[in-house]
Amino acid sequence: MHFSRTARSIVLYSTALTCCSAFARTPFPKRSIVKPTSTSALNTQKRANQRTNYNRASWQNSSSSTSIMSSTASSFGTLVPKEETNVPAFLKAHPEYNGKNVTIGILDTGCDVGAIGLQSLPGAGGTKIVDVHDCTGCNDVDVSVATAKWVDGEEGSGKGWWEVEGLSGRTLKLNPDWNIGAFPAAVDEADDKVEKDEKEPEEETKDDKEKDNIKTVKIRLGIKCAYELYPSKAVLNRVKSERSKQFQSAQRVHAASLRAKLEAFTQKNTGDLTPALLKQKQDWEYQLELLELGEDKMKEWADPGPLYDCIVYYDAESNEYRGIVDTSETGDLTTTPSLAPFGKAQESGTFGIVDQLNYALQIYDEGTVLSIVTDAGAHGSHVAGIAAAHHPGNELDNGVAPGAKVVSLKIGDTRLGSMETMPGLYRALLMAIKLKLDVINLSYADNVHEVNRGKFTELANEMVLKHGITFVAGAANNGPALTTVGAPGGTCEHILSIAAHVSKDMMETLYSMKEEKDAEGATFTWSSVGPAMDGANGIDLTAPGGAVTCVPTWTLQRCMLMNGTSMSSPHAAGCVALLISACKANDIPINTVRIRKALEATATNLDNLNNLQQGRGMINVPAAWDYLLKNKDDINQDVLYKITVGASPSPLRGVYLRQAHETSHKQSVAITVAPQFGYDDLGDDDQQQKRVEFEQRITLKSDATYVDVPEKLALMNNGRTFKIEIDPTNLPPGLHTTLIMGYPYSEDGSTNGAPLFVMPITIAKPLPQTSTTNTIMELGNLNFEQPNQIHRHFLTPPESATYADIFIEDTSSDTNDKDATPRLFTLHTVQLLPSTPHRDNEKQRSLNLYPKQMTTTSIPIIGGVTLELCLARGWSTLQTPNAVNVKVVWGGVQPLPATIAIQSGQAGSTPVRLYNGLDSDVTLNPSAKLTKWKTALRPKSIGNVLPLGERDVLPSHNARIYQLITEYEYSPDKDDILKEYKLTPRVPSLNQYLYESQFFAQMVHVYDDSKKLLGVTDAFPSGITIPANSGKLTLRLQIRHEDPQALEKLNQQVLWVERTIGDVSLSIHNSHMSMVANVGTFTKRLLKRDKSTAAFVSTPTQESLGKIKGLKCGDILEGTVSYEAATSGALGGAGTRPGGYPISYVVGPTTLEKKKDESKTKDAKDERTDVQKLEEAVLKLQVDTLEKLIPSSSTTNSTKVKEEDEKFTKLYDSIWVGNEKHLPLLMIQLKKQDVETLRDDRLEQVIQASNNVLSEIDENKLALYYGGTFHDKEDAESAKERKEMDEMKGQLAEALGRKARALADIENKFLSNTTTIIDSEEKKEEHKKTTTNLTKATDIDTFDDIVKHMRNWVDIDANLKFSVLTLERERRANHPGHVLKLLNKLLEKNGEDTK
Repeated sequence: MHFSRTARSIVLYSTALTCCSAFARTPFPKRSIVKPTSTSALNTQKRANQRTNYNRASWQNSSSSTSIMSSTASSFGTLVPKEETNVPAFLKAHPEYNGKNVTIGILDTGCDVGAIGLQSLPGAGGTKIVDVHDCTGCNDVDVSVATAKWVDGEEGSGKGWWEVEGLSGRTLKLNPDWNIGAFPAAVDEADDKVEKDEKEPEEETKDDKEKDNIKTVKIRLGIKCAYELYPSKAVLNRVKSERSKQFQSAQRVHAASLRAKLEAFTQKNTGDLTPALLKQKQDWEYQLELLELGEDKMKEWADPGPLYDCIVYYDAESNEYRGIVDTSETGDLTTTPSLAPFGKAQESGTFGIVDQLNYALQIYDEGTVLSIVTDAGAHGSHVAGIAAAHHPGNELDNGVAPGAKVVSLKIGDTRLGSMETMPGLYRALLMAIKLKLDVINLSYADNVHEVNRGKFTELANEMVLKHGITFVAGAANNGPALTTVGAPGGTCEHILSIAAHVSKDMMETLYSMKEEKDAEGATFTWSSVGPAMDGANGIDLTAPGGAVTCVPTWTLQRCMLMNGTSMSSPHAAGCVALLISACKANDIPINTVRIRKALEATATNLDNLNNLQQGRGMINVPAAWDYLLKNKDDINQDVLYKITVGASPSPLRGVYLRQAHETSHKQSVAITVAPQFGYDDLGDDDQQQKRVEFEQRITLKSDATYVDVPEKLALMNNGRTFKIEIDPTNLPPGLHTTLIMGYPYSEDGSTNGAPLFVMPITIAKPLPQTSTTNTIMELGNLNFEQPNQIHRHFLTPPESATYADIFIEDTSSDTNDKDATPRLFTLHTVQLLPSTPHRDNEKQRSLNLYPKQMTTTSIPIIGGVTLELCLARGWSTLQTPNAVNVKVVWGGVQPLPATIAIQSGQAGSTPVRLYNGLDSDVTLNPSAKLTKWKTALRPKSIGNVLPLGERDVLPSHNARIYQLITEYEYSPDKDDILKEYKLTPRVPSLNQYLYESQFFAQMVHVYDDSKKLLGVTDAFPSGITIPANSGKLTLRLQIRHEDPQALEKLNQQVLWVERTIGDVSLSIHNSHMSMVANVGTFTKRLLKRDKSTAAFVSTPTQESLGKIKGLKCGDILEGTVSYEAATSGALGGAGTRPGGYPISYVVGPTTLEKKKDESKTKDAKDERTDVQKLEEAVLKLQVDTLEKLIPSSSTTNSTKVKEEDEKFTKLYDSIWVGNEKHLPLLMIQLKKQDVETLRDDRLEQVIQASNNVLSEIDENKLALYYGGTFHDKEDAESAKERKEMDEMKGQLAEALGRKARALADIENKFLSNTTTIIDSEEKKEEHKKTTTNLTKATDIDTFDDIVKHMRNWVDIDANLKFSVLTLERERRANHPGHVLKLLNKLLEKNGEDTK
């Protein structure tokens, strides 16, 4: 029996109690709606958070953020670098081409509509941010139809308002000035259908009659928790701290009042206290105990935060949807203006004075989805500031294109700490197409398995080529090693990838570094480097990679320093905006092909960097504009040349030779060049004609002596293939890069002007191996003369090596001994494997080396695969030159198999062969442990594939994206339910794929047993904290694709739940016999060179498995195994492969427990006939079946409830005849009437069902039995009788309890305020009179009578199953202290004690 309404309901119940004034809500300062009547009015709105994944270095030096006053800016210098790209010179010559008539889309964490610098356009140009969209959907609010009625104000006032009950339970008073009209016809019909589905027919008829004389309108209602909107822990903690201060202040006031009451009570009552007085004193003491818990204890109390009612209505005057968020939490919206979708009128609001978080609204899918648009971090506003900030009166700190408009497209999901998600990414591209943006910027990046592939790449290519939107993205911050460019910037062919540069001026102004006369600009040390995995250059252009500019108002500062390719990318986007602005002003054809060619052809080459670091060079805006002007009439500027190397199915975009076998001989490579005329649309007559007429004569050039290329190429539409010869055999070890360039053919053989196409060749030639077994490789002294100087070495590890120890020692000369300043270096090692992100085989470490200091770094490696060892001096290190000595020591034994998978009962069936193929002995001391526990879940049912809404329609042929949702259940062990734990949902076939994914989404939502969202994971799942008492979990997997059949194949997808466990050690033996007999383990020993041995890994002991509660057959335990003896000492290296090798164990059937020798009372003799036994068995089966038909408490759909009800009634009626007095049958009827979600409309039926049960129980018989009958446990007949009496007693208590609760609810409905505390004689008398009248009217007992009667049979105070009755009794007695004490006790186990 479950009397309480679960812990969730109990909390709601306690919230409704206003019996203790200290727990009443304290008003919290709020901000109101802001409409953009002036730019200054918008000077305080929006938000930020931190994200570390998209660009790791973006936040470096952010601690130096500062408030900059415009009055001092001119003398201080620019905080947004622009001289490097010659932007000031361009704007001085062409001030009208400042980005005017250009709109930049910022795909990021979202932009704050209130950020300083993002408010206005130059002159009287209007608002800077013209639209904002949360493409992730993280703050979507589903709004459902409701009916508001008109309420007249005071007589004669002529005022009134619309009124409706919000989903928070508050009465919402709506502004009478809102032009609330009927929803459009199609929507209205759908709403009517929903309403009819949710109502019983008789209720609808009754309501319709009552509404005849009432003025009503239809609106939509939703609800949102404010804490889900906050972009960072800084804002969350700030708000929580302020709320806590106000709460505790009220607590202290009330505590003082209670102490005064207690003191007066003690002085007045000096003698023995009556029970009533004693209970009153205890109640005050309980209240005081809670009020004076102290701050530390208070912190344990979860603050749910503000809860906002949301409203959507259809404006009859403007014929558009409008919305409102009740940030006041009062429900009084009679004077509050509503907000249109932001793009309509740029209206916005601020949640509160403390949070300073600004928001806007969007409304989708015919008014059924309200999107509350806030940012997920400060990053997006900063990016927008670099691209287009405008500071009136302070042009020096403007963004690159101050005249450009901005559209914020949020792709960073607040639920994931601002990580990008696939829905956010593809929706942003779709919105960019819909809004016809000119250029978009993406300052996010990630590693990929396959470059230039996936749904995102396909959609990006369509957007660029078909819709003419230039796409700019950061190259990523994963350098300085090669092939560290991220997706999509460095991997997608039609996106401009931008490296991050730091100039001398930036060092002095932004980073407060002392002036160094000889300092040179360079790319930041961490700026990613090409080529891409398929040989493409990976970097296209370079731009300044740092700035001090706009951040959201919730950061409580006007600007901040950030650096990274996140900053160089929007700088480039701003440059593109300037060029497009100039083209539009001069009617020059605009497309991304022309823009790219202009930028690449005119970029300034930086002498100290290669093409893999800088691409074609630093952007030069004036030169690019001259190029566009010069070539404005050249139709060949619209032709894109697609380069492929090799043949399908995996064509490359460049030549990349890296492995020893690739660089040790001459190669012939086939190159295919094909013209491309925009997006491949064969139905475009103009494009078809261009294809037919196309002919281009080309001169091929290469400046590398090791590359032999043909001189001429005649190219037609379908493309041509030619071969080149590459001979790397005579090249010295190291990096070699060159370009093959195709120029328009000239009779004089000149190659002046820009090339038509460029194909990169990269050769990373490894150092020669002196021996395949040598363990030591000396790289010698490496001299560093300049900041950011890089030494790259390519090494081929011996086939048998499994790890490397890298020794680096500062060897500065004696002349520098007096300089004890540490030098900052970055050590970066990378090995590349096919279809594998570089992150899986890399090690990056920052080193602060003092003079003469040595450090050791151990890394796992793959034998025979080229290892790049890159050592770079930090870009900000301007001290005297220094040198370091580098030595690499190979180590390890080669295990076969490398990955161990053990099934239950198969320990040691396959021994691990350990081979030492190096020229030194290896000390073996193997160890293994299991640290993770994985459970496979099957869907509860086959998932549904359904089409999505208006934000999810692909532009090609209006193809709609579909979504598959499958649900899973995870039931933790009962001991785990009582404590907090973490779990990670995994879908191995989909995880780790984002930009290259073939699906449009993969997300998992995790809910507790009360359907509260606990966390969300996406392509890169991380642990979700599961609070104590969360119960059975529901996991919802969402997968999206445009082909519903592709989703149908996944409707039974297995989902894995992963948890960490305490280490489970596995014993390792040197023979199969010793493992089976469990005699001895593998002893530490030397393994000589070119020798091998075997190791046998055992399964976990049953004792260790028994400690993992809830472990079951088929679960998998995972961990690592290491074989070499670990070395101690800071400079000795790890001595073993870091991270070891993977090992897994498949759990088998649970072991049988030994039977306990327990004596059991013999069953009483069964004197029933066979017919009686059969009849009673059939009746029991019928009753059990009937119980399963009781509607679930979670079922709220009226149609479904009605169907379940009809099934139940039909079977019940067939069983009831002839069994009218069968108690189990009557109890089933009682439970059915008292189903939690339906009982409010069936209270009288609950009472009647209770009475039916009570009428069949002879209480006198029970009293006589328990009062005088001796229970002989050894006697079978006595035991049988006891069991029957105990069951009857339980049924009596349950029937009385359910009746009492129903009576209480009926009585409370007659009270004018169900939460009013009966704290005076007048209220007590009023309550008594009401209850008496109710009793007379219904001829039934009262709640108090039933509870008093129940005490004859059960101690309801001690039995927490009946806690809801105790709470009601104490509430009526005005004992808030007792109520709160019991509630806290119940919350300790989330109400589990009430079940």
